[in-house]
Order: sequence, then C-alpha cells, then structure tokens
Amino acid sequence: MPIDMLLASDDIPPEGPYAVGDLDEDQDSDPEDSRSETKQLEVNEPPKPRKISERRRADNLNFDLWIEENQHELSKGTGKIVLDNDKSISTLVRDFENKRIIASPRDYQLELFELAKTQNTIAVLDTGSGKTLIAALLLRWTIQNELEDRSRGLPKRTAFFLVDKVALVFQQHAVLTCNLDYPVEKFCGEMVDEVSSVDFWKSVFDNNMAIVCTSEILYQCLHHSYISMDQINLLIFDEAHHTKKNHPYARIIKDFYMDTQRDRRPRILGMTASPVDAHVDPKIAAAELEGLLHSQIATVSDPTALQNSTSKPKKEAIIEYDVIRKSGATQLDKALKDLVGGHKHFNKAFAFTEAAYSELGPWCVDRYWQLFFQQDDIAKLEVKAERTVIRHMAFSQAMGLDKNSVRDAHALVHNHEFQKPSLDLALLSPKVVALYNLLKQQFSGEDSNRRCIVFVKQRNTASMLRDLLQQPDMKIPGLEAGVLTGNGRNDSSWDSSKTSYRDQVLTIIKFKKGELNCIFATSVAEEGLDIPDCNVIIRFDLYDTLIQYIQSRGRARQQDSIYYHMTERGNFSHKSRVHQLKHNEDALRRFCEALPENRKLTGNNYNMDYFLRKEKGQKQYTVPETGAKLNYKQSLICLANFTSSLPHPPESTLTPTYVLTTVPGGFQCEVQLPSSSPVQGAIGSVHGSKAVAKCSAAFETCLLLFQGKYLDSHLRPVFTKQLPAMRNARLAISSKKKEEYGMRLKPEIWSALGGPTELSVMALVLENPEALGRPSSPLLLLTRVPMPKAASFPLYYGAGRKSNVHCHPVPGHFRPTKEQVDGLVAFTLTVFRDVFSKQYKGAPEQFPYFLAPSAHKEHTFAFASADPTSVVDWDIVKFVRENDCIRYGPDEFNQVDSFFTNKYVRDPYDGSRKFFLRGRRRDLKPTDPVPEGVVPPNHRAWRTTCKEHDILNYSNSMWSKARSKVLYKEDQPVVEAEVLPIRRNLLDDDVGDAADMTPKKCFIVLEPLKISSLPVDFVAMVYNFPAIAHRIDSNLVALDACKVLGLDIRPDLALEAFTKDSDNTDEHDVEQVNFQRGMGNNYERLEFLGDAFLKMATTIAIFTLIPEKAEFEYHVERMLLICNKNLFNNALDVKLEEYIRSMAFNRRTWYPEGLELVAGKFRDNIRRKHVLADKSIADVCEAIIGAAYLTCQEKDPQDFDLAIQAVTKMVKSKNHRMKTWSDYYAAYTPPSWQIAPTTIPQEDMAEKFHTRLGYKFTHPRLLRSAFQHSTYPSVWEKLPSYERLEFLGDALLDMVCIDYLFHRFPGADPQWLTEHKMAMVSNQFLGCLGVFLVFHKNINMLSSAVQSDMTTYVAEIETALSDARAKAVSEGKTENDWSRDFWVHCSRPPKSLPDVVEAYVGAMFVDSQYDFSVVRELFDKYIRPFFEDMALYDTFANKHPVTFLTSLMQNKFHCTEYRLLVREIVVEDNLECGILGEKQVVCAVRVHGQTLAHAVSQSSRYAKIGAAKKALKILEEMEVTDFRKGYGCACTCLLGDIEGDMKGQVDGGVI
Repeated sequence: MPIDMLLASDDIPPEGPYAVGDLDEDQDSDPEDSRSETKQLEVNEPPKPRKISERRRADNLNFDLWIEENQHELSKGTGKIVLDNDKSISTLVRDFENKRIIASPRDYQLELFELAKTQNTIAVLDTGSGKTLIAALLLRWTIQNELEDRSRGLPKRTAFFLVDKVALVFQQHAVLTCNLDYPVEKFCGEMVDEVSSVDFWKSVFDNNMAIVCTSEILYQCLHHSYISMDQINLLIFDEAHHTKKNHPYARIIKDFYMDTQRDRRPRILGMTASPVDAHVDPKIAAAELEGLLHSQIATVSDPTALQNSTSKPKKEAIIEYDVIRKSGATQLDKALKDLVGGHKHFNKAFAFTEAAYSELGPWCVDRYWQLFFQQDDIAKLEVKAERTVIRHMAFSQAMGLDKNSVRDAHALVHNHEFQKPSLDLALLSPKVVALYNLLKQQFSGEDSNRRCIVFVKQRNTASMLRDLLQQPDMKIPGLEAGVLTGNGRNDSSWDSSKTSYRDQVLTIIKFKKGELNCIFATSVAEEGLDIPDCNVIIRFDLYDTLIQYIQSRGRARQQDSIYYHMTERGNFSHKSRVHQLKHNEDALRRFCEALPENRKLTGNNYNMDYFLRKEKGQKQYTVPETGAKLNYKQSLICLANFTSSLPHPPESTLTPTYVLTTVPGGFQCEVQLPSSSPVQGAIGSVHGSKAVAKCSAAFETCLLLFQGKYLDSHLRPVFTKQLPAMRNARLAISSKKKEEYGMRLKPEIWSALGGPTELSVMALVLENPEALGRPSSPLLLLTRVPMPKAASFPLYYGAGRKSNVHCHPVPGHFRPTKEQVDGLVAFTLTVFRDVFSKQYKGAPEQFPYFLAPSAHKEHTFAFASADPTSVVDWDIVKFVRENDCIRYGPDEFNQVDSFFTNKYVRDPYDGSRKFFLRGRRRDLKPTDPVPEGVVPPNHRAWRTTCKEHDILNYSNSMWSKARSKVLYKEDQPVVEAEVLPIRRNLLDDDVGDAADMTPKKCFIVLEPLKISSLPVDFVAMVYNFPAIAHRIDSNLVALDACKVLGLDIRPDLALEAFTKDSDNTDEHDVEQVNFQRGMGNNYERLEFLGDAFLKMATTIAIFTLIPEKAEFEYHVERMLLICNKNLFNNALDVKLEEYIRSMAFNRRTWYPEGLELVAGKFRDNIRRKHVLADKSIADVCEAIIGAAYLTCQEKDPQDFDLAIQAVTKMVKSKNHRMKTWSDYYAAYTPPSWQIAPTTIPQEDMAEKFHTRLGYKFTHPRLLRSAFQHSTYPSVWEKLPSYERLEFLGDALLDMVCIDYLFHRFPGADPQWLTEHKMAMVSNQFLGCLGVFLVFHKNINMLSSAVQSDMTTYVAEIETALSDARAKAVSEGKTENDWSRDFWVHCSRPPKSLPDVVEAYVGAMFVDSQYDFSVVRELFDKYIRPFFEDMALYDTFANKHPVTFLTSLMQNKFHCTEYRLLVREIVVEDNLECGILGEKQVVCAVRVHGQTLAHAVSQSSRYAKIGAAKKALKILEEMEVTDFRKGYGCACTCLLGDIEGDMKGQVDGGVI
C-alpha cells in the first residue's frame, strides 16, 4: 500500500491545532511577503472559549456574593479554636481557679505506678481510671528487671496475673499480649486438668515471663510444689476485693506467701474499684483487705474528683415500675411441665420460666419455650436428655420414655398458637414495659452516638429482652440491640453454644462501631471487659453490692451520661438497697479521706498556692523589653494558653501533659506538648511537692517557647499569627492561575551556524518500514555538532499500522568538501521545494542542518558502527544537484513503459497535489473522461471553468487565465498514479477514518506536472520528516533544559518530564481542555514519582541536618522546600517554563529557521507565548526529579545520585545541598542517646526483632525509640519518642510503595496510582501490618485509652484474619490463600500503631547507615504480598468524604452541576471571633448555583472534608425526585461526562 501522509493543502481548512502541513497557494495568487526575522520563542494556539468557563465564572461570582452576605456568620464559626487568645490575664486566672488547667488522668496512674514499684499496693480506683494500664506497666518493668537479674546469673522468676473469672483469663491475657512483647501464657481449669504435671509446669515457667490464670491454678501449682513463692517476682490480683475467707486469693497469701523469706517475696499489686463487695463497714473491709494482701491501699483523697474526670455519670435517676405479678405459669408452661417437668435436664429451664413469669411477663415465658424447642435443635435436645438419664440412673426403658416425652413436648410447642407481643400488661410485666418506654425515650432523638447498657442478672433475661426488641411490632427506631454475657454454658438457655471471649470482643467491637447501640449484659460487663464509654446505663436488675454499683456506674463515662436504677414501686427492699449503697459509698469516701497523705493519689487536686508558699528558691523571668514576668504559677496559665493555640481539629482541645516521677529529694516533672507544637516539652527541677514540680516543668517549657520566639514579648502565643505562613495553603499555588510565558520552539543545537567545516550524521530509521506501505530508505540528518541520541517514538499510518522511529547517531564526523557542501545545500532545498512546497534560498552557513539520502537502503543497517563519510549516497546528491527535475516533454512521450513507474511527481501550481507513478495506461487518452471513483482535484478551474472533466484538465491545475496561454499535447501518454491522501499529525494515534487515509488511484498526464529528481524510496521516508523534526526538536529542547540544570537524564524521560498536553493535564477522567494530540506521554506519572522522591530526599536531609527540632517543625521545614511555590519560583529563576512542551505538531513551526522563503505560503501571525498555570510549572519540576530517578535507577537500583542532584537544583536550600546518596549519612551525627550503652531489655528486644523480621540492629536503642510513645515519660528511659523516626519512615514507605506501583503498572494514570497508594500507606493498612508484625506488643505508652483501643483493635484484626482464612478453606483454597484485603472493613487502628510501623522503618534506615535496600526488603517481604492483586483496592479511596460525594452525585443523582468552592475569609472585628485579621478557609458544596452545605476551618483540607460530610448527611436522606426539584437539576449525567469540578479536591495524604 502506498504511503499515506501527504500534508494539508491551503485550500483545505486546517482542522484546529491538529492540522499539519504548509502548502503553496496557486501561483496566480499575490506573492507572499518575505519571512520576518526568526525567533525561537513561539507558542501554542489559545483554547477556544468554552461555555463551561462562563458557567464556572458565574458560579464563582455567586459564591463570592454568598460569602459576602454571610461573612459575619461564617467568621463567627471560626472563633472557637482561638478564643482564649483574646482573654485577659485576669480572665484566664479566674478560669484557672474554676477549672483545672492541668487535666490528665494519667497523673494518678503515674503516681500509682511509682508507688507500686516500691511497695505492695492495692489500687482502689474507679472503673475506667486505667488500673490495667498500671498493671501492664508494672509487669513490663518487673520483666525488664528480671532480664537484668538473669543476665547476672540469678535464678529465673515468673510473674502471675491472677483473675477471679475464666472470662477474665482470656481478656487480660489479650490485653497483656497486646502490650508486651514477652512470652505470656494463659491458663484456666479446663485447660490444664489433664496435662498438669511437674514437667508440664516446668516447661511453662521456663518458657514464659508471665502467666495469666485463675487463682485456683496458681494455688494448685503452689500446693503441688510445681512452683514456689520465691520463684515468683510479681503477683497481680485483679478484682482484689475477692480476697477474703477461703477464696484462692486469700489462701495463696495465707498458705504460701507468709512462709516465704521476706526478701524473696514477690511484689503485690491489687486492683479494685472498691475494697467492699458485701454489706459490711468499708473501714473494716479495707483493713481486712490490706492485712490479707500485706499491702497498703492507695486511692484518691476524694473518689468523686476522679470520677468527674473518668467515670461518674452526670445524673442518676430512679425509674419506678408497678408491682409485678406473683409467680405463676402460662398454659403452655403447665403443659410442658406435665410432659418433661420430672426430667432433670429441664429443671433450670422451669426455674427460669417461673421467675420470668413475674419479672418479664407471660409472653416472654411462651416465647422462651418456642425458642427452646426450635426444630433445628430437637435432635441435640434429645441427646442431652439421654445423657442426663445415663448420669442419674441405670440404663432402662426410662431412656426411651424420656426421649418420647421430649418429642411430645416439641410437638406441643410447635402446634401452639403464640400471641404477638405488645405493651399489654397481660403479656409483659410492668418492669419490662417501663424498660421499653425508657429505651424508646432514650433513642427517640437524633443522637446517632447513643450507647446504652442494660444490666441484668441472668443471660436468659438478656437474651429474651433482646429478642423482644427484635419482634416487628416492638422494634424501636434507631435501637440496635445485642447481648453480652459470660463465657459459660447454661443448660437453661435455648442457645446451647458456649459464649467465647472472641464472641464478647466481637460484640464490643460492634458496640464501638455503632452497629449495636444497646447491649443487654450480665455482670461480665461490670468488671474486666473493656467496653466503650456509654451515656445511658440501666440497672434492670438491681445490684447487690457496692462494688457492683460502682462498677456498673463506671460504664457511664460519656458527657451528660445518666444512670437509671429500676425499682419496684413500694418495694422497701429495693429502696433500702439503693440508700444503703449510697451510705456505704459515703463511708468509703470518708475512709479515703482519712488515709495518710503518703497513700493518697493527689493527682491534680492540690492547693497550689499553699505549696508554692512553702517552696523557696522559685525561678522568675522578666522580659527586658516589656517587663512581662513569668513565675511558677503564671507559667501554668501561659503554657495552657499556648497549647490551646496550636492547630487542631475544631472538635478537639489540646492540653499539656505533666508526667511526675519520684526521685531522690522529692518529685520531678516532665511536660509533654502535642506533636503540633514546635517545642515538645521540658523537664523541671526537683521539688518537695508534686504541685511545685509541675510548675517548675511548665516554667522551663515556657522559657524554651520564649527563646524560640513562640511567645512574644508579652508572653502571649504568636503561633496563630505564624501559622498561615506555614500552612500548606499559603505555600501552595493555584492550578487556575495562569500566565503567558515564552516557549522555546527550537533547540540550541540549531543555533550553531557558520561554515560547515565538520559534519556529524544522525540516521533516522523505521523499526517497521512495512507500515509505510511502500519501499523506503533511511533518512540522514547532518549537523555541525554531534546530536544527542533522541528518544525513539512512534508514527501512525492508520489501519493499525505504526512504526517506531529510531535516531541513530553515526560515530565520529567528517570534513566535507565544497562540492559535497554545495550538493547537500541543493539536495536539502530540493526536498523542501518538491516535498513540502517551500522554496528557500540561503548560503551553506545559514542552514541549521542538511538532509541527505543514505547509501545503505535497509533500515536495519548498523549505523552505530558505520563511517560518517560513507553513509551518504553522494551519487544521488550529485544527481539531484545537477538535475532540478527529470526532463519531460514531447521527446519523452515515447519512453519505455518503465520510465512511467516509481517516480515522484508534484504539481507546481497546487502544492496539495503529489503523486507516485504506477505505470503507463495505453488504453486511455488525455481527452478521455476521468473514470468514476477518482477523487476530484481541489483546484478552482476544475470546479468552475472546465467544460470537460477529462484527464488532461484533471492534470492541469492552472487558473483559466493561465490556461489560455498554454496548450498541452492531447496525444501524450496517460499514466496511472496515486494521489497521496491528506495525512495530518503522524504523531497522533487517533487517525480518524482509515478509509480517507488510503492512497487514491487517479489518471494523469505529466506535461503540466514536474517529475522530481528525488528517489521514490527517499521521498517515502522524507514525508515523515515534519513529524520527526517536531519530535526531535521537542526532545532536544527538553535536553537543553536538562543541560541548564546539569542533569544527564535519559532523552525519552526528559521529553516526558517537560510535556504538558492539555490545559488541565492534572485532571483525570474528565474531558481534556485544549488537548494537544500526538505529544506522547505527559509529565503526570513522572510527577507522581518525583513528588515521592522529593518528599523522601528532603525528609532525609531535614532529619539529618536538623536533629533537635520537633516533628511539627520538621513538617514546616519540609513544606518550605517541597511546596509548589518554592518549586515554581526556582523554576522561573532558570526559565524552565520556556522549555515546557505544550504545543502539538504544528505545520507552521517545524521548518528550519534562518533561510529566506522565496515561494510558498508564509504566515507571520504565529503567537509567541504559551499559557501555563503556576502549578504546571511546579509539577514539571517534580517530573524532572522523577525522570532523574528513573535514569539513575536504570543503571543501578542503589544509585540515587542523579535524582538527589535534581532535588538540590529544584529546592535551592541550605537544608538540601546533597549531590550523592552518601552525602546524607556523611552529614549525620548519631545523637548521644543512640550510641549510649544498651540495657538488657533493649538488647533482648533487638534480638527478638532480628529473629522475627530478619534485620539485626546495631543500635538497639534506635529500635527502642521507635516504639516510645509520646505519653511515655522520657525520664523513665532516656530516649526520645518515635515521632522523628516516624516522620522519616513515613517518607521512606511512601517512596517504596510508589516505586512499586509505578513499575508494576506502567500504564496506570496518576489518579489510579494515587488512589491505590492510599491503601498501601493508609493508617488502616499500617495498623493491620503492625498487628501482623506483632509491633503492638512493644509500644511503650502511658495511656489507658490507647491501651484499651489497641486491645480491641488487635482482637478485631485477628478475628478478621481468622475469618478470611476460614473463608478461603470453605471456597476450596488453602488456608494461606486468604484474601489480603481482609483488613479493609476493620475499624481504624489507634494512631500509635501505624506510627510505630513508620518509625520502625525510619529506625532501621538510620541503623543501616541510610541503606534504602533494607526498606525495599521489608516492603518485598511483608507489604508487597498484601498488594499483589491491586484490584482488591479499587474502591478503597471512595471512602474519602469528597470522593464519596462525587460518587453519590454521579451515580445516584446523575448531576453534573456541582462543585466544591474554597475561599479564604478574614475574621471580623469581634471579640467572639478569635484573632482580628486571622484568615480562615470556607468551603461550600455548590449545586446548580445554590449552597448545599459549607464548613469553615483553618485549612482547605479540613474545610473540604467538613463540607463534604455535611453534604453527604443531607443527600443520603434525600430522594432523587426531591433533589431535582429542590435544586432545579435536569442533568443527564453519564459516567465520563462529569466536567471534573470535583476532581483534584482530595488533598494528598488525607485519606
């Protein structure tokens, strides 16, 4: 098939920016002006105005008007965050007297922990106050001391955590194993009954550092001498109030503890919410408890003070119900009793129904039997009945009789007609009716966070009440009921399955998530189990003891919570019980108040002024400029004021944390500030009182803040004023803001003019020459200086035909003779005239390059090893120079037929007409009509003046005036030829209608035409040259930019980094605005990669060069380097914007410059500017880094040097001057804490991680620091928290994940890559990974809330993994083929867990002396297996509110007219509105010009999320018809039609 790439005629209207070619007008037209002075700065065509632009402009204007109208209300909504900053000092002091500025329950925990390390202690603290955390801390401290003792050769000792209930064995073991990375085993009776022996227990004690078990287990071990008391180092008694009489707790102490040598006795920690669990005098009970446990009670001086901050409900109320009916039985109950009442297996069931008749009502009794005799369980029931008979009597006919009676009972129930439940007192008891009405009242509001626990005595009661609320007629809207009972098995229950600890945990998880919001619970929910805070507690069955009351009340920890006592009207026993317990609680309070001062946990409840007056030598500082004074007391207020000014979500409040430790001489305090603070805290001096020690620490912290200029000369926080300069929004630049810039159209190499004394050769060859459809030969490009090797690129010929073009530099150069130079000049001019209809003239020194034919006709020739002189076909050059064209006249009419084949013919009067000759047609004459099917010519004479449409007139395109002067022979030969079709951009793969691109047959005579002297095979190749020249020019311009930057980047990557192919390149899945076709890959993917490397490189540099700053300052310093504003400004400094390729192939601009145009169309109206957004220029900077990264990685995976140099060039900062990877570690100075001598526990931890994960730490203290939570006092272990290492590890993980995605999915666009990266680096996955790698056991923290969340989360992840494995087996797979996305539907983890994963990566990286391969190895081994199938995470990013809003608008409402608009607003002059002049960000969701929802925040990121959440809440309750009517929506949206207004709204790293 002939070639199909003829350039466009000027008679054919150019098709926008894609029309290619520049052809001669008719020769009769006016001569063109000579070409103006050549310029290298040219530009793309401006986009045509679009309707959407006007619509958006109008919407923006309306949004501005809406903000103006609502300015006052919007600015009022921002003041809550910074309200304290405008308060006077006197106001703050008054507030300080009314509320605690230091407000951390951890004060009590720290005091208790310090006390428990020195003496046997019974901690009497309310439910929810963190006793278990203290136990875990003490256990860890004990085990670490044990490791030290063992290293000195002392005998092994084991710690015991004793519990009273089997359920608590599993729970407390889960808590401890979740928080301790030491072997901890669990035991209860049924687990050891058959394996208990000396060898068994010796193995247990040898292999475990701690054991959780029921007290009876330990007692038996001591009794059988499997272990002795001196082999135990710690005894923890959970629910220590059980220590009395002959309880195993008491017997362990009496029988074994007392007989042990005093210095070998274990430390004792008892934990209880009350020392009283019976109706006795609290003072006597406490004294007995202390005596039995050989310990001293430690508690708060006023229990109510602690309860105010932990667990006491705000309100208590008594709900009275009418007197319940007397005991009795329903008809069904009586009938069943007649059938199976004598059977022992049914005794407990009848006992329950007898009580339930009164307590619950007749309907519940009948419903109980209906459930008891379920069809599915009848066979099991018969088997149980048989077993009961066997146990109680010899085998006889009674077994058959009992079996038959069970079947009869089942039939009776099955045929019984059951009533529907209602509030009729004939069906339900007054007690149940009262409960139902109370629940209905509590769940009638819109509070979706309502959580309620109803306490009952029996599990059957819990199950029946839950079942009642599940009946269709009894459902309460908004209430989702569940059951939480102990893990025993009850013969009276219709559900014979045993409740496991796993079942309990799953119920609690559902309760936490809100899937359940009302739990009917037995006493298992009173103590032990870690249940989320509730706001409604109902005692359906009253408590019996004070401790039951205190513990159940302790579940009501939410603000405005309420505790209901349900009592029977007129029941003296109920009333007296309530009053007696209140009296006992008062007695307990008096007992606590009477304790010696050294046994009171004062926490924050102290008379500060009193202690300050007693202390002497207090420091004071006066600011010289203003005289402002800072003293101990004012430092507390100053620090609280500063902390509240730190950036934080609107719904939260930040406070400093005070950590007290006992030291020689008194107390020392450490202040810990939130991670967003530029100063993380300080340690105060030693003082005799806790109060003054805290003031001292606050004072030292305030001094640091003042020295760092975070407090002004009046000691007021300046952070809120500095914040905007540090905010991302201030450092960001707009993707909408655009400017005109010059664009380099030609590379520097074409500026090297002058006499061609030396020439280098570049061979242009096709990889697939058959795609042309006719023979072709390589094309040679000769230049004065050697050309760099340009990237290969494809050309498209339609019908699926394409070929890559390769640019092969021929080594060396040659010195041409004058004759050769003249020949090259003539040959090049002939090419432009004959092929491209441009007649130039110029001296050799004016030519930027020369074109020449190749002596080697095969495209596969090895030009890389050829001689530059011999590769040129000088014979053809000479022939063309000597023959302007091939002569043709009457003398040639009788040439042999071969003369009329394989020649290239041009029409000198119509530049659009070019032909390849096929052969002579002797059967046709010039005067014959043009055969049908031949494409008519475009010349005017054919359309207007030609009377005969014959072959002769077809061949003659002159105008009528010129025709009259010329007479062509009518006897000349007719030749069949191909008129080459118009082909536009060969670089564009969208070739349109392939039929229009095929060569069309025609019939011509040659006398009016010119036969070119150029060889046909050369012409076939040179027709590609405009597209080739454009791409080479673009590539060389990009390489010029790299040269300016001093970066040797691979040519194809250089071009890709500088290619911007539309006005909205960064928007995906939307229509591209002003899209430039055929430009190849744009910079997006490289920008995605470069952004990650930029983040990693600058993070390493900042971590290395600024070792003393806090994590927040790290983020600020890094943002100053990597922000778009910095990149944009640095790019302008070196004029990178001129090198960006934003224009596709253009028929006007590819020609050589510097030559004089003699004939042919010339246009001088080319625009000299291209329009670029500021952000696009910054994006190109990141793309350059990505290109540099790929270039050096191609050579060696350990080579990052070129990318590092690119970062240094782009950021231009003293904080990143590195040029090689080794420069990073060379600049690192290990801190003293890293290289200090290690302890045995630190070495033990490092060895465990080596065994588990494979990496061996040279510096175990680095590893330890990676797990040091900010709440853990640094004075306990002289190590910093993990935050700095987390900052480093976050960037390293980002890089390794993005590198994987980039190479694994080479065709994925950046949006897809970003969305799937979210899954890989999300806290949700990293939390799962942390559990997978057992990191949760190693976190040093002092937060009972975090510990509680961690335990629940670990149980949830382990359960989800177990379920995933079971599902794999059920589907016929192996257990190891479990779905790796099992974690997606789990709760979000405590943030500390993903943090330590990142910190571990950072620690490993530093320890390995900045060896990135260790990060890759960790990724390949532990992270990559989760992401082999990325399709599992296709919808992960849709969980983000903004993304979900987009999905909802598209898929449910089919609306296209919606946008998220963001503006900054300034706080008004109003004391309620925060700092005057402070800027906030408002985001509104606009739908068809109306504001659907809005939010105000300190950053656009949170404003967008807030607005999207509010909009979702509105839309999820709205029907499509209501939406369309309310917002006037008539859109007919299809996916892909969305105009992209919502795209790009999701800030990076938010999801």
